[in-house]
Parts: sequence; structure tokens; C-alpha cells
Amino acid sequence: MAVKIIGMGNRLYGDDAIGSLTAECMNAFDAEANGFQALAYIEKDDIVFFIDAMVMDEEFNLFKVDVDKDDYAEISDPHRLSPIQVISLSKKSGNAPKEAYILAIKPERLDWPGVSDKAIERVNGLLTKYKNFLEKFGIKVNVQEVINCLKERRNSPW
Repeated sequence: MAVKIIGMGNRLYGDDAIGSLTAECMNAFDAEANGFQALAYIEKDDIVFFIDAMVMDEEFNLFKVDVDKDDYAEISDPHRLSPIQVISLSKKSGNAPKEAYILAIKPERLDWPGVSDKAIERVNGLLTKYKNFLEKFGIKVNVQEVINCLKERRNSPW
């Protein structure tokens, strides 16, 4: 069992890249837009934190995924998987994590290229608000370093 951070997002679609870039800036696993890479990274009984852009009302939030739920997410695009679909497939494969969370950031724009100031501001709020929660799992985050890194890499899709 390990605690793992997985960033997800397509770097060619503006703020959709925020999860991918944030993971990179945290020296965590960056699955980019390939949920199958995330699936291969998860092992049975891991505790997993996904970082991903999510269209929602809130600016940012932390969601706990019910890994015991038997209602599996339908996969309509074999080239893309959401964090929920990754968890669903990990459960089907016998490698279900013990716990799973999504650190979600509302995207401001989904066009190419670059990440918006607003998305970076939301990451700052997310990591600041949940810093103590992450530390309970041994995840130490220097929020200012992550934000500085995001600002430096925001216009570099690869």
C-alpha cells in the first residue's frame, strides 16, 4: 500500500491541463490525458489522490470517491478515462485502491494553449485549504513552490 498522487489532463486544452501540470510541479505521477496510465499506476489497497479539472459550480473542491460502489462508470471513449472510470476499472481488475480522492479544479477556459490565471488561483485555494488534510497522508505541499512552478510552465504544453 502506498499513497499516490495522480495528475490528469490534456495539455492541449487550456485549463484541462491543470491537473497534469500540478502533479508535475508536485513531483507526482502525471498521467496526462491517458487514464490507462493512471490505471496501470494504481495497486491494490493504495490511497490515491487524483488532481483534475472538473466542470462544477465550486471553484475547487476535494471529493472522496466511494471505491466500494458497485455501480461502474460506463466507458464510452476507449482513449480517455476519468478518475471515476479509472477507479471503476481498477476495482474490476482486482487492484482497487483502499481510498480515492479527487482534488478538483474548475476550469476557466478549455481552449489551446496555456493555463489561465484563474485556474492557477484555484489551485492555490485548493492546496491551501486541504494542506493539513493531505499532510495526514504524508503528502507535504509547499503551495507557493507549486504555484510558482505552474506560472513558469503554464504556456508549455509539453
